[in-house]
Amino acid sequence: MYSIWVESSSNQVSDIKKVIKTLSDQENKEYFNPHVTLVTNLKTELSAMDVFNKIPKKRFDITFDTIQEGMTYFQRLFLTSSDNTNFQNSIIDIEGWPSLWIPHLSLYYGNELPKSYPSKDFDNLIPATVTFDTLVLFETGPLVSEWREITTLFMN
Repeated sequence: MYSIWVESSSNQVSDIKKVIKTLSDQENKEYFNPHVTLVTNLKTELSAMDVFNKIPKKRFDITFDTIQEGMTYFQRLFLTSSDNTNFQNSIIDIEGWPSLWIPHLSLYYGNELPKSYPSKDFDNLIPATVTFDTLVLFETGPLVSEWREITTLFMN
């Protein structure tokens, strides 16, 4: 399957990267770059490129103000924002999407919460304002180690 997400090329995410790296090392999980998935479950590269081309290529800021625990593997521990307007505007022209999509920036993937959570180290993560300036199309699946970048575009 294919997924489209936004990333930040700035140093604003250095603390977030450190947390993801620490948790993945402690729990023996694959490291992943901080990102927010805009669209997922795209079946073919052609359909994914069609959706990719519909997403506005304009950078935007989001302030993450909450750490949440989820119940699914790819949404186990993550950051969310009270104001998701810029995410919503990115996908507004994509027919049929989203249904129950909640924009989030994952800190950890797993079936259980990491052993070191909660920790005071997490308190300094929020609020965190991040400028998303990179749009990425990935071939994704259940194993992070098998994800493959298809294309990347730096947004204005």
